[in-house]
Amino acid sequence: MVALQMRIHITTETQAKIPIILAVCEGKIFGNILAISQLDAVKYTLSTLSVAKGKWVDIEVESGQRVIFWGINSFESIYEIRCQGGELWTLCQTLPYDAVQIFPWSSYPQELLYGIKVRDWRFDTYRTNAHPLPKLGCKDLYVVDQGSDLSHYIQRHYGRIDSLHWARQRCNEPANVLTPQKFAQHLKEFTQFGIQVEIIEKSALEGQGFGALLGVSQGSAQDPCLAVLQWNGAHSSEVRTTLVGKGVTFDTGGISLKPSSGMEDMKMDMSGAAVVAAVIRAAAIDKLPLNLYVVIPLVENSISGSAQRPGDIVFSLSGKSIEVLNTDAEGRLILADALWYAQERFSSQVIIDVATLTGAVKVALGPEYGGLFGTCETLIQTLKSCGALEGEKFWPLPLDPAFDRSLDSDHADMKNIANVGYGAGSSIGAQFLKRFIRPGQKWAHLDIANVDHVTVDHPLCPKGGCAFGVQTLYAYLLTLVASKPDTSCNSALDLK
Repeated sequence: MVALQMRIHITTETQAKIPIILAVCEGKIFGNILAISQLDAVKYTLSTLSVAKGKWVDIEVESGQRVIFWGINSFESIYEIRCQGGELWTLCQTLPYDAVQIFPWSSYPQELLYGIKVRDWRFDTYRTNAHPLPKLGCKDLYVVDQGSDLSHYIQRHYGRIDSLHWARQRCNEPANVLTPQKFAQHLKEFTQFGIQVEIIEKSALEGQGFGALLGVSQGSAQDPCLAVLQWNGAHSSEVRTTLVGKGVTFDTGGISLKPSSGMEDMKMDMSGAAVVAAVIRAAAIDKLPLNLYVVIPLVENSISGSAQRPGDIVFSLSGKSIEVLNTDAEGRLILADALWYAQERFSSQVIIDVATLTGAVKVALGPEYGGLFGTCETLIQTLKSCGALEGEKFWPLPLDPAFDRSLDSDHADMKNIANVGYGAGSSIGAQFLKRFIRPGQKWAHLDIANVDHVTVDHPLCPKGGCAFGVQTLYAYLLTLVASKPDTSCNSALDLK
């Protein structure tokens, strides 16, 4: 993992001769500025300048102290403050200094530092000296603070941030490196955090009847597997949650071949797997007092003479038969077996799956909101609220008995897509998964196919896979830790 690790030092005194970054908005300096030497001269200089948002001006006062005025907007939402932290990281790497210092200007200085640490990562694993990324210069940030216990805060969130970086690294790995078996090897390393890791190999999957999963993988030279992870952080079994993540390490579409344009992004079709793996990793590092289980089906959907064909019929782990009309609707097939297995084995109160499931979710929601489906209104709203707080927005989309009927097959118990032209692609995908959820089970499905990566640099993430959903699900776990979970469910949403 390539975490850059700009060191953050919490201090109560201004550091002599280290440049100071001052946040300014509409001519006003934010933060505790009384410790600044030659403050009147600094204020006068600022009065002669116009510093727009995102711009900066570097000056030197008579004492030799360098001061950088940085234009910001006055935000107070947690997510916006974190974004300012990410932008501050970018500014620090732009400046020609090895070290800088700041006076925190936000009411929530800890969130500013959170944003800095989240952004302190980039994917440069495969760069050589022939074509390196720009060198990052600033290695030390001094935070002049006299009231908050910021050092404790940084340490407290280490697990979450480090695991987010872990997930981003996997999302960006090329598929010739991150095969299903290689992904499983990475997961085995989680034992160092106290996580139990079990890898169910192909032969065992065949013996147990994972027909839907195996059908997807049969065209690939890469063997599939199922990863099962357990974090038992609670003494009782009262709080049990299961996460399931789609782990297609590369998706050609199979015989229902995808267009060549943009197919390289299908290396990120395992983003759901990376997200749920990162969540249990963070929970274990932070020793959250709950029992969390993760199930990850790992396959490659490739094309060959042995590949699954449109019209094939497979038997899923549940015993239900599926007519495969489109081999590019493969994520729902591997999740069907994984969801059934997860319910059979762990009987958790809540099960949540995360998947880059449908391209149709981008048509519905654009690049801003992930799709959110489920059987329990309380769970849906809790996840939506957690996402909004973390800056990972989700929007509820419908399940419906009519959608379910559209999956009826003439030749099997169901087909994996609706008829061509039916529409509602994201809901159809979720409705298919619902057929493998037991009555009364609290379940949510997060479709992140439209938000799994950013196409330009974002304040909190460079261009590429962003592991969307890690922070939402971790925030959800914190709600479980903070209060006794609500086991009730709005049965009106328990649609067929």
